[in-house]
Amino acid sequence: MDFSLSSDEQEFTESFRNFCKKEIHPFAEEADKTKELPRSHYLKLGEAGYLGLLHEEEFGGQGAGVFLSTLAMEIISEFCGSTFFSAGASAGLFGLPIKHFGTPEQKKKYLPDIISGKTIGSLGVTEPDGGSDVSGLSSLAKKSGRDRYLLSGQKTFITNAPNADYCLVLARTQDESGKEKGLTHFIVDLKSKGISRSAAMDKMGLKASPTGALFFEDVEVPEENILGKLGKGFRQTMQTFNAERLSLAAYSLGVMKACLDESKSFSASRKSFGKSIYQHQGVAFMLAEIYSKYEAAKWLTYNTAWEMEKIESEGKPSMSLSGKCAACKLFATTAAREVTNLAVQIHGGAGYMDEYKVSRLYRDTRLGEIGGGTSEIQKLIISGSIMKES
Repeated sequence: MDFSLSSDEQEFTESFRNFCKKEIHPFAEEADKTKELPRSHYLKLGEAGYLGLLHEEEFGGQGAGVFLSTLAMEIISEFCGSTFFSAGASAGLFGLPIKHFGTPEQKKKYLPDIISGKTIGSLGVTEPDGGSDVSGLSSLAKKSGRDRYLLSGQKTFITNAPNADYCLVLARTQDESGKEKGLTHFIVDLKSKGISRSAAMDKMGLKASPTGALFFEDVEVPEENILGKLGKGFRQTMQTFNAERLSLAAYSLGVMKACLDESKSFSASRKSFGKSIYQHQGVAFMLAEIYSKYEAAKWLTYNTAWEMEKIESEGKPSMSLSGKCAACKLFATTAAREVTNLAVQIHGGAGYMDEYKVSRLYRDTRLGEIGGGTSEIQKLIISGSIMKES
């Protein structure tokens, strides 16, 4: 394994960190209070090259590898979790399946504006009666006429639902006789007739990243908007979840790095019993735990990203890494929850106040153990994977 970066990659990470410090971090607290992420953020992220990192140059992307993208996700997560989640839902959860499974026409139609930040995408999988049970969803797209489907159903807890332009919707499919044709992804224009949305939901954290529900009532979707082949949606979703789980591990690294920096700064400036509190053994031990958990999670995440990049460069699907991606997410998101708790504890009463960044980090990190499949689901995936190896 070689985690070293080329000179161009080093230049990008340095410039992107400076971009995040200047353009993202100063507005993170305000965005958390107003519960709004300006659309201008997407345009800025597009100009900075972040949204197109994993996309092809032909459509305005950077054509970068998984490893560099993972580093960039870690960097942006240090400064604003809401920006990470909304940008990731658009360019990642919506954009990457189109990159991997879309037709040339679909890529040309949707990807340039997603990559530039002009439009916002979302992924519609979760339903009110089935979170982790993807195969049991009830949204239905029934063939109607020669070249269209009628889509009905409801999706919930969808990142960007209140303000997205498009949604990649997973639904059961039937032919005109009612015969089941499996799960299929449809690219849906959210301005279509028959679609309504909920307002942004009130949440514990990540308040500036809008989450909501989408309602579909006999929405006409042209057959040309089927992603890939009819009935292949489940496998597409599982491959997409692999990438999402790696990205959530990268997010957790950013949170832990921010907690480490904030805790070092606070414990050096805060004095108790005549000396800086980091000099007290109790605080010193907590700092050591934060550092150790961050370093352990970092190398597991970097290793997984390196392996995924190697597999994809060979033109192979990443499904063989399902167990490792699940383990990476499980370990990193658990560590991030523990680290944010330690960071708040180091800050004492100040850590409970919203004016300190660790308060926001504590709230924001909790979704890591839920989104992309709960920690319990990750354990099932991991155990299944290691038993197959035997």
